[in-house]
Amino acid sequence: MTDESRPSLGQLYAESDLRSRAAAGAPEGQGSLGSMYAAWIGEDSGYLPLPDPDVIAARKDAIARGEDPDVAPPAAIPAEAPAAEGGIGRASAVMAAGTLVSRALGFVRTILMAALIIGVAGNVWETSNKIPNQIYLLLAGGVINAVLVPQITRALKDPDGGKAYTDRILTLAMSILLGATVIFMAAAPVVFKVGYVHATGDTWRLGILFTLLCMPQLFFYGLYTMLGEILNARSRFGALMWSPALANVFAIAGVVWLLVADHHRVGDPADWTTSMVVIFAGSATLGIIAQAVVLIIPLRRSGYTWSPNFSFRGVGLRSTSTIAGWAFGAVIVQQLGVFLVTGNLLNPIGSANQAQGYAFLFFMLPHSLVTLSLITALFTRMSRAAHEGRTRAVAHDTEFSLRLSSVATMPATFGALVAAGPLCAAFYPSLATAVERQTIALLIGLVPFTVCVVVQRALFAYQDAKTPFKMQVWCTIITSVLAVPCILLPDDWRGFGVCLAGSIAYFVEATLGYRWLRDQQLPGLRMVGVAQTWARLAVASVFAMAVAFAARYGTELLTGHDSRLANFVVFVVAVVVFLVLYVLFSRRLHVKEVEELVDAIQGKLGGVRRLLGR
Repeated sequence: MTDESRPSLGQLYAESDLRSRAAAGAPEGQGSLGSMYAAWIGEDSGYLPLPDPDVIAARKDAIARGEDPDVAPPAAIPAEAPAAEGGIGRASAVMAAGTLVSRALGFVRTILMAALIIGVAGNVWETSNKIPNQIYLLLAGGVINAVLVPQITRALKDPDGGKAYTDRILTLAMSILLGATVIFMAAAPVVFKVGYVHATGDTWRLGILFTLLCMPQLFFYGLYTMLGEILNARSRFGALMWSPALANVFAIAGVVWLLVADHHRVGDPADWTTSMVVIFAGSATLGIIAQAVVLIIPLRRSGYTWSPNFSFRGVGLRSTSTIAGWAFGAVIVQQLGVFLVTGNLLNPIGSANQAQGYAFLFFMLPHSLVTLSLITALFTRMSRAAHEGRTRAVAHDTEFSLRLSSVATMPATFGALVAAGPLCAAFYPSLATAVERQTIALLIGLVPFTVCVVVQRALFAYQDAKTPFKMQVWCTIITSVLAVPCILLPDDWRGFGVCLAGSIAYFVEATLGYRWLRDQQLPGLRMVGVAQTWARLAVASVFAMAVAFAARYGTELLTGHDSRLANFVVFVVAVVVFLVLYVLFSRRLHVKEVEELVDAIQGKLGGVRRLLGR
């Protein structure tokens, strides 16, 4: 059934009511609208009920008594129900495809930017462009993810399909964000100075202009998140991951405009004219606006159209204020750490902050493609299982996320040692060494960072925001303690030291988070199977890396490494050799996740060959 021919949820509800009235002797009550919604869109729905307090209390009592909550009396804890797997894979694949396109365009954007802006001006831009996102995270980011999303999806059980509640929450959120945007635009000089404490003269002037033009992004970041989560609640996963590609298109257009206008690479803030600033920063902001506004189209197709509603009574924030407070606190702690690193350690060094921004793109690529897409699709199912007290189901999905995500994160960690050098030399020749070192340092912490994300989502499924707050506090403390001494390092190595400090902190945060999740929520969570998968993937990656190093240096002897083209050829050869051997060694070591992935790809290719042969 297509989306166009599918009846609306309101129609199903009305038809059910008519049937119940017409049926002789039938009870007056009708079926649960929540169950109708689940049946309407299938197992992958965004229907995300909040945990039942009685079920959670009974499960915690069972844990306190030393009993397995999964074998507690059925009256206290519902029996575990089977969960569908296929839809999760489809949803993850759609999101991963969108993320891949967006990240690819992001790399193109950064390559072009590196050809236009560098040095002090590059650091100024990185700081100014990050400020709206950081303020948004402080105001609403953690609260939306931990609190408002479950509230929105719970409202889907209302007779109107949650429209009235969604209208109110959107109106409230947009009002707050609009007011905050106006205030922070007026305070742009102070805001930039806080983020770049060493700015003076032309550096400060350029930073103020960049910040003024970027600050409207604050409102549209929030709008993008809210509209995207409403789409997720309606099982429309793809648009949220595809729309950032549009933002990159706008940003690329602005950079290309300046490059075509025969502007050479500009590192001195004094050399930036007003027109250059407007085109460069304005195109980036227009991209964020387009990224948010385009979501209105799939949202209308899903059956929802926003209507302003300023009746905020019943929004439900009071009942979840404690959770919101912990989520808000976690974001504040995180952003304090970001300020410490970028404002005081990296900005004084030319291009160090800019290099970290480029390195972070490489760090996020495998995480976004696999982990984020997978956990976004699984979070709905985990939350439903937590609501019903099915501890084993939550533990299974948590372990499944950790195992499957490592198929990408483990080889990325080892592969960076081989591929980061030629890749950075091909993409960012003027910043190659700095980006390479910081990329390697960041990717060392990729696997534990993934563990942190999965553990946090599992805790959010139980509406526990306090434990993620404690995890973030420890991560920030360790990062700060280890990063501050990096000021003694040579300038060329300071960025590497700061990134390595963050990776070490992820190891500690992941260990603490896992122990707290197991002790407080999932006593049946076991890492034995996950650790075995990690060990096999690590062995396969090490062997593949050794051979890939030989292939890299052999290719460099033939092509040299003095040009961008030569470095790109070396990169391609090294990556192909690494990936082929990684897959072969993983299959020899019987890593079932890799074997299933290869079988799925072979099945798709077989279908394509059969189609072409007709």
